[in-house]
Amino acid sequence: MFLVQISLGIAIVSTGLFTGLVLTMLFIFQPLLDRLSATEYAELMQRFLKVARRSPLNIALMLISIFAPIPALFGFYQSSNWRAFGLASIGLTIFFVGMFWVSRFFNEPLYDQILGWTVQSPPPDWQAARQQWYVLNLVRGWASGSAFVLFLITLNL
Repeated sequence: MFLVQISLGIAIVSTGLFTGLVLTMLFIFQPLLDRLSATEYAELMQRFLKVARRSPLNIALMLISIFAPIPALFGFYQSSNWRAFGLASIGLTIFFVGMFWVSRFFNEPLYDQILGWTVQSPPPDWQAARQQWYVLNLVRGWASGSAFVLFLITLNL
């Protein structure tokens, strides 16, 4: 049972940190982005994405949050703790779909689009891209935060 607690604890820390990063983007970075002109937005986002898109921290937190709960799931399954198994499974699924899937299939194409803009002349629909980035971050923040809460609840079962 010690391995279960350790793996779940690691998942809690990683999802908590990931949630903090996404909430920082939503509530600190996004309001600043909303004040920028089209050219300022394009320039800042291109600089930001070149660094943040392939950040080792982001990649590590995502992979840890996906793989850390797996030993706990095996432990819950072997001990027939079905409530804990179910909550951890739901948390892992929500994180995988809401973070990994959304990032891979929605954020990444948006990042490619933004990185392809000419800074001096962003496309006329640049505000739609900014809004889409915000909505995707809301989804990712909800997913990561929900997984965090579910893992915390599961640790107490």
